[in-house]
Amino acid sequence: MKTPSTKEQRTRKRPSNRLLNILTWLVALLTLGAGVGWLVYSYYVDLEVPYFAIPLVMCVPVIVAVAFRNMWD
Repeated sequence: MKTPSTKEQRTRKRPSNRLLNILTWLVALLTLGAGVGWLVYSYYVDLEVPYFAIPLVMCVPVIVAVAFRNMWD
């Protein structure tokens, strides 16, 4: 029985750079939209803005987009 080499094991096709860029932007924008939606919802429900969360809402989409992009590299 022949053991496959590392090149034969890794046959997953990588999407084009243009598609990866578009998907990365979409993931980041969806994450940003979810964060902003949570901020607006918490403002209307609790009638105060959690000020500690504003920097997190701005930073988390970048972290998620980089993690998504690194899945393909």
